[in-house]
Amino acid sequence: MYRRYSVHRDGDLLVEELGPDGKPVDPEPVPAEDRLPVELVLLAPDTVDARAQLLDLLELAFEMESTPESERPPQKTR
Repeated sequence: MYRRYSVHRDGDLLVEELGPDGKPVDPEPVPAEDRLPVELVLLAPDTVDARAQLLDLLELAFEMESTPESERPPQKTR
């Protein structure tokens, strides 16, 4: 599974399927200047397990970014 997610200036989520070469198969007709500088490219096998793992990863990343630093557990030091 190769997908690119980006955000349009009006807040819409743009989803593009990418070929193995990393280029959009059916590109969204949105120029780069109308996209916010936030882009996520996912590369994973196109299986149910891989999709579940990607969702777990995205949920973890969201939790990490949305939790205020004062509420985060202390980091372990080496």
